Amino acid sequence: MFCNKCGRQLPDGSVFCNYCGAQQGVIPQAPGAPPQAPGMPPQAPTGQPYNPSAPAQQVAPPAMPQNLKCNSCGGPLKPSAGLALVVCEYCGAATTMGAGGAAQVVMKHFMLPNTIDQEKALNAGGEWLNKGVFRRKVAERSDLGNTTLKLVPYWVIPTSVVADYQGIRGTGVAQMRQEGTAKKVLGGAMLAFTAAAAASRKSNVPSQVTRVRDRLQLSFNIPVVAVRGYTKYQPQGGYQFNAQQKMDFDKRQSGGAQVMDGDVSEGEAKQQAAGLAHKLAEKEAKRHVDSLESIQVYPTMTDGELLHAPVWFVEYTFKDKPMYIAIDGNSGLVMEGERPAVALW
Repeated sequence: MFCNKCGRQLPDGSVFCNYCGAQQGVIPQAPGAPPQAPGMPPQAPTGQPYNPSAPAQQVAPPAMPQNLKCNSCGGPLKPSAGLALVVCEYCGAATTMGAGGAAQVVMKHFMLPNTIDQEKALNAGGEWLNKGVFRRKVAERSDLGNTTLKLVPYWVIPTSVVADYQGIRGTGVAQMRQEGTAKKVLGGAMLAFTAAAAASRKSNVPSQVTRVRDRLQLSFNIPVVAVRGYTKYQPQGGYQFNAQQKMDFDKRQSGGAQVMDGDVSEGEAKQQAAGLAHKLAEKEAKRHVDSLESIQVYPTMTDGELLHAPVWFVEYTFKDKPMYIAIDGNSGLVMEGERPAVALW
């Protein structure tokens, strides 16, 4: 469509012109809910497998036009250079940049409410710091730094994975690995003892080593942080936000916390989701074999949604080493963080 006043090209369904601010008289209709990630196909997967060694393709956000206006409320936007995602300070609508500098409102824009205060965030972080037999009162012996709450944008990418893997089963390593998962914080001494015990059991049990070829079919809603400078806060290990508590984004519900813009486009987030899906599939495959020989991962990413999640950032110093914890303000769980491996004295 074209602006009925200045004649510039606009995204279909725009209510206001991004350039002159004129009202267009067209009310955009939000598309229906995106379809769920399709079920795993019984036949062989199509497309190219994900190559973890291939260099990540850098997707540069398009240049921001000057004097940009929100095409939801007509208010002025003040994007910084390099941003691919701007939240209107008047109505809270998120605007992404398209080809040629055209802007459009993100229709699937949600938020999670913050349910914990600073004291609960510090308690959750302290429990996480002290977790483990070889960590004694790390929280109590640390110097607390800044503690801030921000609404951080994440692209949540529905991702289906088909993974064909090959490995060896029957050596007892997989069972030892599962038994030792809860004890891995005990360090190398416990692992060595567990390995010796497994070897002793193995000597008394007939060996039935077999080669396995099998397929995994997995599905994830992978969150990808939309701020490049926050990559160290990227949730790992399959962490997912509580989708049942999400609601339509309303800046009035921010509680005064800073609502962050982003500089990662949805296309780039899909690329990152493919890499995270490969790691999750490999981790799952290792649970089924004693030795993973090879794996081919075929991820399929569908259109995602933008989620502003409340994150408590806690900085602290332990023995002159600065560290951090990122806590999900909705669930009260630690998403990512740094802590000493051993702290007995």
